[in-house]
Amino acid sequence: MREYCGTCERLSKGFRETASLIAPLMPIGPDRIDALELGDETLVLAYLKRFEQFEDALHRTLKAISKVMEHGRIERLTSVDVTRRAHGLGILESEKIWADAVRTRNALAHEYPLNPAKRAEQIAAAWNSRKTLDHTWSAIIRFIDEERLLDD
Repeated sequence: MREYCGTCERLSKGFRETASLIAPLMPIGPDRIDALELGDETLVLAYLKRFEQFEDALHRTLKAISKVMEHGRIERLTSVDVTRRAHGLGILESEKIWADAVRTRNALAHEYPLNPAKRAEQIAAAWNSRKTLDHTWSAIIRFIDEERLLDD
């Protein structure tokens, strides 16, 4: 659990840093996306990668918590299973909002649209889900503390 938390903490810092760097550029519409200066485009791409990595680490942490709270039962958990368990444990406020963040992450990881409008949609979705990731990380920290999951 410590390794998951350490990874999430590190990724959270980078995620917040890149969000602060692209905040002045937001919103980025299809008309602006192909006109970004190279440095700004690099920042946007860094933000999208940070989003992808942070969401994935949060999801893996939620999965680990789900397994621990089920008394270490080893089983294959789908993304929906993890989401439902995390919601049931009170970590996630809304299954739908988390599922939206997961879908955004999956699109970033697996789709490479050429169309500027689609790329702008991906940037907007990641930007609009940033608070979900931050809130989920805070909720995970609180839950781990309350359940004393890091106590030796």
